[in-house]
This record gives sequence, C-alpha cells and structure tokens, in this order.
Amino acid sequence: MTYDASFDQARLDQLAGQYLNDSNITGRVLFFSESEVGQLDSVTLQFDDDDYETIKNSGFKFHLMELLNTLLEYRGQNNQPNASQGMVNVAGNIISIEWLPKESAEAFRNG
Repeated sequence: MTYDASFDQARLDQLAGQYLNDSNITGRVLFFSESEVGQLDSVTLQFDDDDYETIKNSGFKFHLMELLNTLLEYRGQNNQPNASQGMVNVAGNIISIEWLPKESAEAFRNG
C-alpha cells in the first residue's frame, strides 16, 4: 500500500464540512498514542468553555476521536515519522493536523 499524503487533510476537511460550517470555534487538540497498534490513548482539548460545549454536544468531538484513531493507524502502518502524536488546530471551519515529535507535542500540552 502506498501512503497518500493528502489522506489526513481530506478526511479532516470532510469532518469540518459536516460540523463546522459557519463556525467561529478556535482551539486545538493534542493527541498521543502509546500503544503498538496506534490507538488513541490520550487527548488534551484546548478550547474555551463555550467552544468545548459546542464541539462536545454537536458530535464533532466524538467523530474527531474516531478519525484520529484511523489516522494514527494509517500513519503507523505506513511507517511515517511522528506517527504517535500530534496536534489538530481548529479555526472556524478550517481544521489542520501537525504530526509532531513527542517532546514538542508534550510541550504544547503542558504550555
């Protein structure tokens, strides 16, 4: 199987189209996998209280967690760098993902 570098963003764009049209939500999600199978183990959501309630109640949070599991597994299966942690940025209806070294992801989580 050949790694498709556009897979992550295409799936995030689909999710944004489903939940974030006309949204003004801003924040980020830091995610980590410690398991060998690439499953999501730890998540830190950094949103203000109103935005957090909005993403939780709309179903966006639930579906983002499912998508992160898929992306972690896909990246790991294809031996991509930094396949176990990263950050999802949300700005309105725009979502992007950064795959980060563990130290960088932990610094964002703790900072």
